[in-house]
Amino acid sequence: MMRRDTRFAHWSKDQWWILFTLTFTHFCNGMCVSLQAPFFPAEAEKKGADATEYGLVFGIFELTVFLVSPLVGKIMPRLGASKAFSIGISITGTMCIAFGLLIKIQNLKQFLALSFMVRIVEAVGNSAFLTASFSMVAQQFHDSVATVFSLVEMAFGVGMILGPTVGGALYQQGGYCLPFITLGSVLLLQALLTRLTLSKVDFSSAHHEHLEGERELGFLQALVLPRVLLAMAGVFSASASIGFLQATLERHLAQFDLTPVEVGFFFMVYGAAYALLNPFWGWMADKISPRLVILCGSMLMLAGFLLVGPVPFIPLHSSYNLIMASVVLAGVGLGAQLVAAFTEAQKTALREGFPDDLSTYSLVSSLWTSSFALGAFVGPTVAGLLYDDVGFPWSTMFNIGMNLSVIILCTMSFINSLVDLCAQSRRKEGYSALTGSSSYQTIRKETGRLTVRTFSFSMDTPRIIEVEQRFSLENGYQSL
Repeated sequence: MMRRDTRFAHWSKDQWWILFTLTFTHFCNGMCVSLQAPFFPAEAEKKGADATEYGLVFGIFELTVFLVSPLVGKIMPRLGASKAFSIGISITGTMCIAFGLLIKIQNLKQFLALSFMVRIVEAVGNSAFLTASFSMVAQQFHDSVATVFSLVEMAFGVGMILGPTVGGALYQQGGYCLPFITLGSVLLLQALLTRLTLSKVDFSSAHHEHLEGERELGFLQALVLPRVLLAMAGVFSASASIGFLQATLERHLAQFDLTPVEVGFFFMVYGAAYALLNPFWGWMADKISPRLVILCGSMLMLAGFLLVGPVPFIPLHSSYNLIMASVVLAGVGLGAQLVAAFTEAQKTALREGFPDDLSTYSLVSSLWTSSFALGAFVGPTVAGLLYDDVGFPWSTMFNIGMNLSVIILCTMSFINSLVDLCAQSRRKEGYSALTGSSSYQTIRKETGRLTVRTFSFSMDTPRIIEVEQRFSLENGYQSL
């Protein structure tokens, strides 16, 4: 098992290669996700499809990821992260090419049916690829999870930004098929390369015996942990906000009579605000507190959605500059929530007794992926319904309510930690009165071994941490 280190200079060649593989693949995946937006709806309408029908083609993808991700997380330890990663990319690339060939089908029912099938299979591959990616981040960069996760998410964000531009350029050059065939082929090539290289890195065997001998901890055990639930609420809120703006922002901007390029600029700014600050949020989550980053992100997103309408009870009028500023606030907050939530969930699971191995990494990864997909499905669905019923300004109350809920959950979590810290401080004072120190040791004989128990206190985890060190009696007490 290779040695992990938080400092870039001490990373091994394997770690650098894994980082390059993850960032490049997520960059291409981001482009695949966004490249069809400029032209697929128009092509579908030429075949007679309405907005509801081709909207479901997009929505079924996220719904499938939500349903499949827990199963993928369950089988990941047996399959192995590198194999799941390669298989997932291969499926995604193949289905991307297949989606480009659907344009040859003229019958509307056949076109929609095959579109649904391709998107469902693609979603299964995408779920495997994402779960494996985040599992590798947690396992191979154990002490800098948030930093590496932020770099991977930044690559995905950049891909999302460039996807429509690259897709539109390829579409103009070679028609509907060329963008999908090009990006799909790149993913297939990447799958081949990773299968040849990542297979040399051990991702799963190191803890296999441990997995067999330990009580299995699953999704329900993780979700009952308050701080894991907080993290997943942050992911769901952030993802739903993305879908909300994708579904309705363009219609809100119609008041300014903007060109498609000018409308696209808003989404580019939104993606850039999300992607470019991710390394900062990752560093902050690693070095300070992921919960604090989630709180900052939810407050920024709350401010953004209060102003993007703006909501009717704020004495401001909608303007180009106000909407642009709101989009920036929402994008920056989005990155904070998504990056920190993964780290918070992973650290909480390990702290609460989940094994430090691939089973836990894949569990947390699949929870994150599933929560994100559920938000991506619910967001645009609710946005369309609310927009038609109450208009854009009032519809933003949906996102405001979600982010306010995350703020309340974060505040309650901090208050609970403060109460626990105060209680443990009183215990520490009692121990100090006995020993004259903030720590103490007890020595007892146990089955031929000497057990030394050291009690210390942690500000991040406000409870007594018991560390046991055992020394063989045949070595004598000099080792103490």
